[in-house]
Amino acid sequence: MAKFTQPTPEQEQMWKEWLDSKEPRIREVAQRFNPWTLYRLKSSGHRVTIYGVNEFSDGSIRIGVNVTGEFNAVAFDRSVFDAKPEDLEECDLPKEGELLGTLATEPEQVAAMIEFVKLVELDPETK
Repeated sequence: MAKFTQPTPEQEQMWKEWLDSKEPRIREVAQRFNPWTLYRLKSSGHRVTIYGVNEFSDGSIRIGVNVTGEFNAVAFDRSVFDAKPEDLEECDLPKEGELLGTLATEPEQVAAMIEFVKLVELDPETK
């Protein structure tokens, strides 16, 4: 599986200290998902990087992930805060020559694309 970056000893120490500071339930989940390994979101197929671990009011623990054009071909980069741990699996880096990148990079472009997607989802003829 793929590390998209090699952590320094200092980063590894900071990660360990961060884990040690968390309550056991969060630590148990977070230990399975380090911030320098690439993961695949099974439900969408996107490659993602980890940015956080969240506990929701219902007691569920979710992983915050980044979906970017660095490892995918996407309409716009985004952070998703509620990925289920069981929906993530380690994956390989993109293959050489694979289509990657971000279509919309300006805030106005992203906002327009989100509005377009909302309209398409509301139009019964697109279903």
